[in-house]
Amino acid sequence: MAKKLSARIKEINEPGHWLKLNEAAQLLQTSEITLRRKLKSGKIRSQFRDGKYYIFIKDDLYKEKKEDIIQFESYLKEKEIELRELKKQIIDQKILIEILEKKLNL
Repeated sequence: MAKKLSARIKEINEPGHWLKLNEAAQLLQTSEITLRRKLKSGKIRSQFRDGKYYIFIKDDLYKEKKEDIIQFESYLKEKEIELRELKKQIIDQKILIEILEKKLNL
């Protein structure tokens, strides 16, 4: 009994974040339905407040997932820049083709 109590106290004092169900699903890259199943089966810590479910995310997992998101967003920005450059090259190539076709038709 004392072990359960000390484990519960440790769990309560554990640093973390309470996220709305949809926010937690996005962060964890899973569906809201999956999280609902887990919270109803007691596999994850949750609270029902103001008509919404909140999921507890441990601080280390939260930081890890946030870092993954930041890295992915950075990767996407790089690819967007690369895509813009490729689109410019395509436009330049089309202009060059038009010029060459006009010269051939003369």
